[in-house]
Amino acid sequence: MFVDQTVKLARLPLDLTRDAIGGLRQPTFEEQLAEEQREHAEELREEAERERRKADEERRERESRAHKAASARKQKAADSAAKKERANAQRERTAKLEKLEAKEESVEAKEAAIRTEREAERVKDAAAAAKQARKEGADS
Repeated sequence: MFVDQTVKLARLPLDLTRDAIGGLRQPTFEEQLAEEQREHAEELREEAERERRKADEERRERESRAHKAASARKQKAADSAAKKERANAQRERTAKLEKLEAKEESVEAKEAAIRTEREAERVKDAAAAAKQARKEGADS
């Protein structure tokens, strides 16, 4: 309806001019029919244009939502990959630390074994010296 009024207002100066030149001549039925068909065609074109614009906007909105969803999926995948990478790095650090601790324990055990062996050697040497001293004391 608004379009119809706009078209009539736009034609008003033309109609006034035509009436002033041609007097108060009434348009023929064919002229009225042709004018109505032109107006109807114009309304249809405008309606089609509105529908096209609306469809374009809806398409852009769908594309935008799809793009956001894809971005969200990519971000989620990247976050998940980063989380896995951090967990793997933590496991590697823990494994290295455990390996170093095991190596340290092994070194400490070897040092304790060497100390024990040296102590046993000293005891053996002391026992041999005592035996020798008794033997020499018995010989004299």
